[in-house]
Amino acid sequence: MQIAVTGGTGYLGAHTVKALLEAGHSVRLLVAPGCGSEPVIPKLRELGTLEVLDGDIRDADVVGRLLDGCDSVLHAAGVVGTNDRLEKLMWDINAHATEAILTRAVAAGLDPVVSVSSYSALFPPPNGVIGPDSPTVPGRSAYARTKAYGERVARRLQDEGAPVVVTYPSSVVGPAFWTVPGVTERGWAPIVQYRVAPVVRGGMAMVDVRDIGRVHEALMRPGRGPHRYLCGGIMVGFDEMISAVEVGLGASVRRIRVAPSVFKGIGRVSDLASKLLPLPESLSYEAAWLLTSATPTDDSATLADLGLQWRSPVDAIVESLRAGLAPTAPPVLPQVLPPAIPPVLPPAIPPNV
Repeated sequence: MQIAVTGGTGYLGAHTVKALLEAGHSVRLLVAPGCGSEPVIPKLRELGTLEVLDGDIRDADVVGRLLDGCDSVLHAAGVVGTNDRLEKLMWDINAHATEAILTRAVAAGLDPVVSVSSYSALFPPPNGVIGPDSPTVPGRSAYARTKAYGERVARRLQDEGAPVVVTYPSSVVGPAFWTVPGVTERGWAPIVQYRVAPVVRGGMAMVDVRDIGRVHEALMRPGRGPHRYLCGGIMVGFDEMISAVEVGLGASVRRIRVAPSVFKGIGRVSDLASKLLPLPESLSYEAAWLLTSATPTDDSATLADLGLQWRSPVDAIVESLRAGLAPTAPPVLPQVLPPAIPPVLPPAIPPNV
């Protein structure tokens, strides 16, 4: 298939493009203006047929050129973060650009039309479990609100019978493929540097980034109609996360216990500060709420329909950290759209880029 892809030079997106090319598909990749020389692109070209289109995802002509002649589209581009100072850009990209791409792809007859959403658009669920039919929520952060908007567009198209397929990654972990590390690993940077971590009661659904690539490649089968797939992975307790970090580092980490109420209080203060200060990485109340809630996901349909099993996210954490410490590891590159991430724990809101 000829597949149009957005967000393919990001951490999650690069693994998806890698999986598509390795499966024999051809990819037309939209990259932001000036980003056509990123090191991941020649590495992807080694794997198969890759066409790169340089342009702004908000430009209707660019979207038209992206989709023209393609069989399907996978839309993974998005602005990730909990900093509401980026709210306008989030509405432009996460909401309105998503609406434009999905509706135009459906009108052009592409099949499937895959939209990479986030389980944050469905948190908190009314029954305590995030599943493919969980309703969208108003959202506390601009990120959650804009992702929920895109989700409502996708579901409206699905209700009309369009072959729109939505995936919902949780907190994504594992080694990067020639991109910046994932936001979860970058969120551990202070732990890696100072060997100190907070310990709170709770946990996080985590999934190996390579499994997300496998999911997206498995979706590239036309004629299956609309579907929604949770990609929550496996619940990992916070203490277990820190143990995995220790194994990956080969060093012990001092643990300081923090009450959940205090942890969420820090998130509230961070929310207020981020509106006034340029905090590129911060712990939000929403992130602290999700972590302390340890909300499980129902991935049963994903695994059954696609014939998959999740890798161990704990093993992925260890592998990612060891790769980052290796002298031959890919360089850490500057990002075009800076996310806002918890400084000392894996983020509750996963990346889509």
